[in-house]
Amino acid sequence: MRKQARILHGEVRAELLGGETERLLNACDAAGLCLRDVTYADGCTLRAVLEENELQRLEKLAAMCQCEIRVTELRGGSESEKLLKRRARLAFFGLLCALALTLSNLFIWEFEVVGNERMSRGEILRALAECGVSEGCFWPAADAERVRGAMLLRCDELAWMTLNVRGSRATVLVLERKEKPEIYDESAAAELVAARGGVVRELSVKNGRALVEPGAIVIKGQTLVSSAMDSPTGATRHVRAEGSVTADTWPERIIWLSPGAQRKERQKGFRVSVGLKFGKRRAELVTNSRKELDECDKIMKEYYLGIDGLFRFPLGLVVELYRPYRTDGAAGLDASGAAERALGALAEEIDGEIVSCDFTEEKDRLILRAHCVENIALTKES
Repeated sequence: MRKQARILHGEVRAELLGGETERLLNACDAAGLCLRDVTYADGCTLRAVLEENELQRLEKLAAMCQCEIRVTELRGGSESEKLLKRRARLAFFGLLCALALTLSNLFIWEFEVVGNERMSRGEILRALAECGVSEGCFWPAADAERVRGAMLLRCDELAWMTLNVRGSRATVLVLERKEKPEIYDESAAAELVAARGGVVRELSVKNGRALVEPGAIVIKGQTLVSSAMDSPTGATRHVRAEGSVTADTWPERIIWLSPGAQRKERQKGFRVSVGLKFGKRRAELVTNSRKELDECDKIMKEYYLGIDGLFRFPLGLVVELYRPYRTDGAAGLDASGAAERALGALAEEIDGEIVSCDFTEEKDRLILRAHCVENIALTKES
């Protein structure tokens, strides 16, 4: 128990160096300074143990006796106080982090949208912001039922939505409305006509009477499958024609060209800009003039404190990379972009596939000639 008490108050192991170490021991005894575990290392060196608060007195006596004190080990006392202070700082820092995490989890700093197909993530988040839920909002004050009702009134494409908050991350679950199926009277007569002209490849008639055969040339609007059918009684009856007619078609499109963007030539070098973002506020550490921004391609990345998918602190680092470029002057016609857009529009328009295509550029327009294999049957009510 005494040993633990001595260590708690501070214990010093020291070496006493000098030619008159005996004189130093006598001076310590006369001054009432207690040295423990005194041993001789050699003729000029003594090893001893004393309390830490007696170290200054021993140093004064050693100076009077022309000796030197060298501390080899310090246990307890001031070292324990330093350790406790360090642990207290660590505990305070941990408590501060826990408090910051708790307060941060009361605000939404990250959104995830699940279930959207036709609506984009940006459209849903903008609608949520108009309903009062955006980055940095205090989510315990947000009424989920009120937000759901406001979103359904604002977005006609949504059939249902909900907002789940976990920590500082909000998951928006949406269910989009299904498109209404085509409603028609099954008993009403209808025939299949050609949506565009072409050469018939094959027919597949489920109901009705075919009027054309494979290899026949048809024009737009021509009846392919008639609704009139013979009956055993001899009277003509009319049905709803159903089926498909696959044909080779050669659609032609004229695309008017518009001036394209100026061609950019990449320059050597790059610049990096770093900023701090706290919540919605951002502090620039490196600023650039507006002219420099207009003449550079910017790549921005954001890094936030937190664990991905669990929580996120509103403190982040924004790194922007600027790559300079130079324009070549006049902008030409955007022929390649127009051709790509025209092909995409044609692929969505036809019920089939594009076999081949050819583009002819004439002054300020582009002529598209394509060979397609598609279903040209179009239902027409009689």
